[in-house]
Amino acid sequence: MGHGWVFDFGCLVADANTLMMLIKNASVVGPEKVDLHDVRIEDDIIAEIGPALETRDGEKVIDASGKYLLPGFVDVHNHGAMGFDATFGSYESDKDEFNSDPQSFALKLETALGFYQSHGVTKTLLTTMASPTAQILTALGLIDASSSRLPQEIQKTLAGINIEGTFLKMPAYAGAQNPEFFADADLDLFDRLNQASGQRIKMLNVPPEHGATGLELISHARDQGIAVAGGHTGSSFDEFSTAVEKGLSLAVHFFNGPSRSSSKPFGGGGAEEAMLYLDDVSLELILDGYHVSPPYVRDAMARKGFDRIVGITDSMFVNGLSEVDSFRLAGLKGMVSGDQKYLHQPGRQDALFGSVLTMDRGYANLLGWLTHEMTGFWYRQHEALTLDQALVAASKMCSLNPAAQIDLAQNTGSIQVDKSADLILAEVIQTSKEFDLKIDRVFCEGMECTQTSAA
Repeated sequence: MGHGWVFDFGCLVADANTLMMLIKNASVVGPEKVDLHDVRIEDDIIAEIGPALETRDGEKVIDASGKYLLPGFVDVHNHGAMGFDATFGSYESDKDEFNSDPQSFALKLETALGFYQSHGVTKTLLTTMASPTAQILTALGLIDASSSRLPQEIQKTLAGINIEGTFLKMPAYAGAQNPEFFADADLDLFDRLNQASGQRIKMLNVPPEHGATGLELISHARDQGIAVAGGHTGSSFDEFSTAVEKGLSLAVHFFNGPSRSSSKPFGGGGAEEAMLYLDDVSLELILDGYHVSPPYVRDAMARKGFDRIVGITDSMFVNGLSEVDSFRLAGLKGMVSGDQKYLHQPGRQDALFGSVLTMDRGYANLLGWLTHEMTGFWYRQHEALTLDQALVAASKMCSLNPAAQIDLAQNTGSIQVDKSADLILAEVIQTSKEFDLKIDRVFCEGMECTQTSAA
């Protein structure tokens, strides 16, 4: 050590290729508990965790006293932000229309990924909507072409693509997707989409009511290591169960979509009953407090356990655009609420249209909901967790569980030796029953990708 050091992105570099950094005195939110520890980063890997680690000669040291070190957030369901939409490209607010010009697309993509990083997201899947086949092929090609040109610290956050809307089937369960653009469960179409994306598809929504062709598509995707979800579905419990046997493992934004629910015994009940009942199915939850009322969030956790909840944002392109109050997307109209906290369809306050949620806000919401007693709808009472317990649980739901869905849990999603240094350094601030997460630094694979306040 101690030779050939230069600075790069706030960290020291040994022999121009090894990043070296020591984060000291942090309250480290680990997989099971919170400890006051130091964390050493070598290159892009967490090399050592422990109390009072000895500083090495020439090593960059960050004093994290009074702050928490969290695993970076993993958002597997995110349509866009800051005027970028993964399906339609760059939004021009003065015209209320989108532009798929390659240069504009690439610039807006970079801006959106930077926005996610500033809110603690170190890995994300860009999520597409139901749209004309030509449009989605264009968008996937532009994501592929743009990604390799992104700055290195931005590029690290793009983990792949989530195809949500293309293979929806039943208009009654469309939600804020346009049934005009629904496609049959077709292997050739899926392969065309994946080829256009540069094989970047990591998650696929296949409603089980497609029957045999849908089951074939599920198996086809799983054979390629692609996670398969089910949502916006009118399937029965039995149909959903058969899809799970083929490899479906995730319920798309549970409680929303919508998906069929039935308390009657025919077909075993509805898809929502299967999502709750089957142990192999995890539940996506949009954590803004509008899509799912907090008592239902706690009820879902009580039924499935913290290990089977996947926190998501379902963020839309208007997230971060304070000047937009209404918009049109895929032939559908949307509005921003008066307080700019949620999106809805005109004339229907409770018909939501994606979100303007950020992951740090969702994580802070979880801390508030978990650290206070709450009366549920299905469960009479939920006990309060300690802050440390809530931090561990929230990090599972916002980092480790989504990483596991897309086969990244061996590399990211928790603070452990030999995992990628995808980390958030932040203050946790409590006011009454609410929490805020004040992010200080975000590290993507050891590289400092944003700094929101002075260290």
